[in-house]
Amino acid sequence: MPDNIETEGGAFEPVASFEKIDETASQAEGASDDTPSRGEATSPTSVASGALGSLKDGLDAIGAVRSAAKQHSDARAQLKRLKKELAKTQSVLDHRTEIESRYDEIVSEKTAEIEDARRAILASQERAQQLEAEKSELEGRLQQMKAEHETAIRPYRDLMESTKGRSDDAAKSLAEIRRAVKNADQQVADAAKRREQRIANANRAVDNAQERLRKVESELSSLQSGGNASPSAIQKMQSEVVTERAHLDAARDEVTRTTAECQQLVDNAQTHLWTQKQSLETVERQANEAKRESDAHREEYERLYNSALAEEKALEEDISLRKKSIDEANKERIESERLESEAQALLDEANDIHATPEVTQQLKQGIEDGEAALERQESEVNSLAQSERRLREATRAQRFVFIGVAVAVLIVIALLIWFFAIPH
Repeated sequence: MPDNIETEGGAFEPVASFEKIDETASQAEGASDDTPSRGEATSPTSVASGALGSLKDGLDAIGAVRSAAKQHSDARAQLKRLKKELAKTQSVLDHRTEIESRYDEIVSEKTAEIEDARRAILASQERAQQLEAEKSELEGRLQQMKAEHETAIRPYRDLMESTKGRSDDAAKSLAEIRRAVKNADQQVADAAKRREQRIANANRAVDNAQERLRKVESELSSLQSGGNASPSAIQKMQSEVVTERAHLDAARDEVTRTTAECQQLVDNAQTHLWTQKQSLETVERQANEAKRESDAHREEYERLYNSALAEEKALEEDISLRKKSIDEANKERIESERLESEAQALLDEANDIHATPEVTQQLKQGIEDGEAALERQESEVNSLAQSERRLREATRAQRFVFIGVAVAVLIVIALLIWFFAIPH
């Protein structure tokens, strides 16, 4: 068997030969024959020497097993790489073989696809150009239409705004005159209330004067009928009667004057109220006429504006349809370019494969070489696996002894540490 294995890059790396591994296993099997027999006398020196020998043999056995396992693992990894490369090469060869077997069919089919795609590209470009021209023409018409509509409806908008301003002014005047009427009505109520209060006060003054006059007349009558009153007292009381009669006449005159004055104030307030109501009727009529005129002009403007807006919207929808059609034409062109590129790439590949048969032959030779290398590597892996298994079986006793001695040494060390750690 060879002492080297081929790596992924084609180079070779050395591995231990099967004969060396078998020699290690034979030495491990014969190591037990050198152990003294059960009945043979042994000295402490020979026992220590035998223990150290067992440790060395166990350590050598473990190292040999690890080395054999690594060689086996490396060989299996190399086998996996060889299989992967062979499968990849086989895939390339199968593809080239399939293309070559259908070369004439592929050339005919892809050439036709390229021609169809180019015709489709040209048609999409022409359609997009035509739609772009139509869109530009419609956009120009739209701008012109907007300008014409603005010129046509501007007077109606101005008239609507002016009549609305007059209507707003009339509404403000109406609100003001309504407040004035309300104030005038309140003034009438206040004047009537004040009239009643002043007349009532004047009448109470008359009543008070009459009461005082009766009292003075009664006292005068008492003095005259008694016969004991002096003339001066009677004269004084008669003077009081004259005075109270004058006060009564003055109070009665005040009632007449107050009544006339308050009635005049009430009449004036009512006249002012009537005047304000007349003004209110006039302003209401003017406000209603201004509002009707404003509403009529607003409705006329809105009718013209909505009609113009509908025409513009219809034209904008036509422009939107052109934009959508242009996008669709561009998408069709891009798809046709993609199909052309794919067909051209497949055609170029077919021409390249057809023009380079030596590459196909090299792939075939490479597969043959790879299969031979793969077969050799599989044999190498199998041999390494068997050698590793034999080595493990042959060195099992030495490895177990090494492990047992190592455990015993650890136990002794632990006991010594424990012994010297406890106080005596």
